[in-house]
Amino acid sequence: MSNYYPEGLTIEEGVEKILAVTGKLDTEIISVTEAHNRVLAEDITAAEDMPPFAKSPYDGYAFRAEDIENADREHPVTLQVIEEVPAGHYPTKALGTGQATKILTGAPLPEGADTIEKFEVTEVGEGSVTFFEPVKQGSNVIPAGDNMKKGEVILEKGTKITASGCGLLAELGMAQVPVYKKVRVSLISTGDELLEVGEPMEPAKIRNSSVYTLNAYLESWGMKPRMCGIVRDRAELIADAVKHEQPKSDVIITTGGVSVGDYDCLQDAMELIGAEILYWKLKMKPGMAFLASRYRGTLILSLSGNPAAALMELLMVARPVLGTLAGEKDVMGKPFTVKLKNAFPKKSKVRRFIPGRLEIIDGTAYIDVPERQGNGMLKPLEGCDILGEIPSGSPALEAGDSIQAYRLYRLF
Repeated sequence: MSNYYPEGLTIEEGVEKILAVTGKLDTEIISVTEAHNRVLAEDITAAEDMPPFAKSPYDGYAFRAEDIENADREHPVTLQVIEEVPAGHYPTKALGTGQATKILTGAPLPEGADTIEKFEVTEVGEGSVTFFEPVKQGSNVIPAGDNMKKGEVILEKGTKITASGCGLLAELGMAQVPVYKKVRVSLISTGDELLEVGEPMEPAKIRNSSVYTLNAYLESWGMKPRMCGIVRDRAELIADAVKHEQPKSDVIITTGGVSVGDYDCLQDAMELIGAEILYWKLKMKPGMAFLASRYRGTLILSLSGNPAAALMELLMVARPVLGTLAGEKDVMGKPFTVKLKNAFPKKSKVRRFIPGRLEIIDGTAYIDVPERQGNGMLKPLEGCDILGEIPSGSPALEAGDSIQAYRLYRLF
């Protein structure tokens, strides 16, 4: 095994080294009906005011505020109702002095009116409406452009289109949306010990569960993953699998075979196909065993064979890389401070990440960490919604100690 590549990088160094040899994917135009969870390739700007006209927020009467400025219970003011305007129709008559228009929710404000009052606080007569108190000018009027103004950037390039974002695009009349293409990710599992999900259990074997977690995360991020099956621990077999997947992948993710055992042969496989190895190993736990390579322009991220370690590598290294490829900005979000709900008895020689559940107690954020955790254990991750970070060199931590944490929905 050659040793001409760097070893033992920090997470930030590792991500930066990978991003230095990658860019963003091409863009495409898709229907707004397919836009949810896709990444915008352009700023979306309002071409017109929304709403395009001043309108009523509820059923009532439109009038000039000055016409009823002296109204009270002893001296009510009655206005002539000259028209009724339902939603979807435009007023045909301008208001003059002493006149009002019956206006329904969402209907445009008639010319000459500057104020609206709910019908419940008025007294309705035959062709008239009576007011018993003044109303401040401009009250209860939704102005044109209240939601969006012409020329305003509504959705920024590099942001993911949310459910409400889909509605905004529709409101702007955008049937077609410019987005970055989905990142095509091939998932290759390696290991003599692995069985497929449907196979019966055998001695010394385990089922290939890790890839299903990784695949689900990738799908939730808006990627286009594909599970490519199990490859046995032979450098030439792994090399053949990578060569086969490379033409149809933007990124290849492998699991297993990146440590220092006799059957860990990812480095050898990369050298067999002439791939450029960017670096080996990370200063993090779990997830130290990691290999980053590039073959014919395709990134190869080789994760640990241990499920929990592989997931940490996916979240902290692959996530920012894949998000950048997909055109996202601010992929990881900002960490926030939490307190440990329970003591964490282990010393942390290197930077450590611990999954947990966020709890708010008396206004303070806590992380509730599962009692049992291990590199090969997926069960403790179930139900966790934040990821705590313990700095390198930390002693055992007591309940109430503060650490930084990431929201998994950002990584998710």
